Amino acid sequence: MCLYSICVIDFTILFFFFILGLLMRVALFFDGNNFYRSKDAYLEGMELDYDKLAKWVCTQVDASAEFVGAFYYTGVGAQSMLNRFLDGLELRRGYFVRRAPVIEKTLQCQACGTAHVIATEKRVDTQLVAEMVQMAARDQFDKAVLFSGDEDIVPAVQAVSSFGKQVYVASWGGRSLSSELRAYCFDEINLVEGVEHFFTGRRRCTTSGTPLEHLFSQLQEAWEYFQDRNGHVSRWYFENKWKPSGPCPPPGTGRQELLDSLIDQGMVEVFEISMNGRKVLALRPKR
Repeated sequence: MCLYSICVIDFTILFFFFILGLLMRVALFFDGNNFYRSKDAYLEGMELDYDKLAKWVCTQVDASAEFVGAFYYTGVGAQSMLNRFLDGLELRRGYFVRRAPVIEKTLQCQACGTAHVIATEKRVDTQLVAEMVQMAARDQFDKAVLFSGDEDIVPAVQAVSSFGKQVYVASWGGRSLSSELRAYCFDEINLVEGVEHFFTGRRRCTTSGTPLEHLFSQLQEAWEYFQDRNGHVSRWYFENKWKPSGPCPPPGTGRQELLDSLIDQGMVEVFEISMNGRKVLALRPKR
């Protein structure tokens, strides 16, 4: 082999590694419950193609970005539908699911004596935060995209940024994104703009238009409204005082009965909070 050929081969190899080094490595981090609730508030019942979602988001960060993985964190109990979804997600290239336990306990309402099962996610946020910061410290990505609107993740964004990494936040817009979180992120990716690229064209089977669905939709809206104000949706307030922006059963007994049905179906969590020195039952919509 002549000297010229050797030089050309060496130059080609060097050029290849030079170009490889220029590619922006992008990692995606999903707060599963937060992402799903925000998505359903905008695209109720729509199914997403998560491969196409990852591809589209990466191109929004950098046209020639290298996708290095998507990490999906969520609490898991005995919800068979959620487990089936997660099992399928794990089979997709580059997706890694981090399951955290959901702890359940039973509380009895002192006013009416009704027993409610309360489900609480354990270690979801801390696991996401720890892994994102560790990967930044190990230089495993150049840019991260966070699928969450939770302001509690702000310290993690600051830590990742201190390693010279950029953090983007992917959002469905509206009240689902904390203004404080947006302020600390490098930029925002509006997922609404990319729906046509990763919407499958299918919808989940729902009882569209039923009073039960309307009530659940209003609970999602109430939850987002109070979360933006660092508050909670008390059960009594939602049943008797919440003023809906759309179709919804009237306050009182009608709402109470439908809400009990949502709780029995595992679509709503009931948990106890302290408000003005007394214990109050609060509500949280689930998947």
